[in-house]
Amino acid sequence: MNEIVKVLPNFKKFNDYINNVKAGVSPIMLSGLTDSGKVHFAYSTMFYTEKPICIITYNDMQAKKILKDLEYFSDNIKYFPKREILSYDYLAESKDISYERINCLNSIYDKKAKVIVTTIEAVSQEIVAKETLYNNIFTLKEGMSIDLENIKIKLNGLGYERCDLVEQVAEYSIRGGIIDIGVSSKKGIRIELWGDVIDSLREFDIESQRSTDKTKKVTIFPASEFVLEDDIDKIIKRIENKSSKDKKILEDIEFIKNGDYLSKIDKYFNSFYQKRETIIDYLKDKYIIFLDEIGKIKVRSENIIKDNNNIIKTLLEKKKEVPESFTNLRDYIKFIEEIKKVQTIYLEKQDIGFVDKQSMHAKRNGYSFSYREVKFFRSSMDLCIQEIQQAKKDKKTIIILTGDKNNEKKFRQILDEKIESNTDDIIIQSGELSAGFECFDFNLLVISAKELFSSTLKKRRKLSQEFKQGETVIFSDLKPRRLYCS
Repeated sequence: MNEIVKVLPNFKKFNDYINNVKAGVSPIMLSGLTDSGKVHFAYSTMFYTEKPICIITYNDMQAKKILKDLEYFSDNIKYFPKREILSYDYLAESKDISYERINCLNSIYDKKAKVIVTTIEAVSQEIVAKETLYNNIFTLKEGMSIDLENIKIKLNGLGYERCDLVEQVAEYSIRGGIIDIGVSSKKGIRIELWGDVIDSLREFDIESQRSTDKTKKVTIFPASEFVLEDDIDKIIKRIENKSSKDKKILEDIEFIKNGDYLSKIDKYFNSFYQKRETIIDYLKDKYIIFLDEIGKIKVRSENIIKDNNNIIKTLLEKKKEVPESFTNLRDYIKFIEEIKKVQTIYLEKQDIGFVDKQSMHAKRNGYSFSYREVKFFRSSMDLCIQEIQQAKKDKKTIIILTGDKNNEKKFRQILDEKIESNTDDIIIQSGELSAGFECFDFNLLVISAKELFSSTLKKRRKLSQEFKQGETVIFSDLKPRRLYCS
């Protein structure tokens, strides 16, 4: 068990909070947290309630920071990024983003995603209903008889593209009695047939093409979130009902008939998908949702709608058709209504004022904590040692994250040299957080010390390069820098 998480049940305040979460109390507000403290609390909640969690934050930059901190606690983390909605007919969305989104949705459906991070913009976008997306998934088992033509139809319907050799995710190939399916960026499933019977199922490495682990069964999930809800003819009929005489629409219909429908989905989203949901609908009844700074989420949500309306206005002024995806963004009021269906916990740095009725209910069930950010800059080792010495006097649990295994040994040697008392009670681990923190409620000090080592290494490299170039370095000319710890 992670040491930062391990100490928490020793404190009544944390146990009261966890018991309320287990009892289904919602919404709850946690205030007084630092950024890394929020991640600490969210992960600890998942660990002690054994319920998966989703953290919704206010922008992509904050989401990436949360993801980075979560990597210290777990490697089972999924990110659900926003989808780029285009105002013109061109399919330019990154394949990486498309894969990341469908991989996250598949992991939710398969109950494998324990921790999800996303943004208010991604949550505001309507997506294909879960019922539609997973209507045609199928399971293959060793010894099972299959119809090869039916398998092809199913794979095509789930967004897989046939090719000669599987070299990436969302591709499949058929060579004699072997079917290869790319189910991730690194891994594929190899089906070996004996006639029409599955003789063996194996995983294979996409890069080397070598078979690896054998498995008894495998479920094939969608390779794209844009599986068709209806037959293409029904979709075309709905598009024609908009204006059967519009020349541009008739051109688009020809594209769709020829199989090039992906570039037209944003434009005719409501015709392709009459059943629409958001990712909240995928999460309800399973996940605890954490809201990172509800005030910033609210402001960002309002700005998203304003920006979207400005795009629509510009398109109309230019007498261009507005893609239906632009008209489907959910605003903050709808977002608040949606999260009422899910157990919700607010994460706040400060005790907030009135944001909405839901957050006021959360304050009534709230817990206030006292966290302080601890961050060292530019090789401030002496200040770090002073911090540790004071924490030892105060009998705090001290955990030091050093980045990697090599730094663990170095830091232990430094402590033995600098601190006269026994240092065996100080926990030193590899790994890192964006910033350390002190939590007074749990008598806990966490120091993220990687910065101390990286700064020292940079200085050493700079000096060694100057010596190699034959330059004279006058050490008295090296000015000391002022170092800070907050």
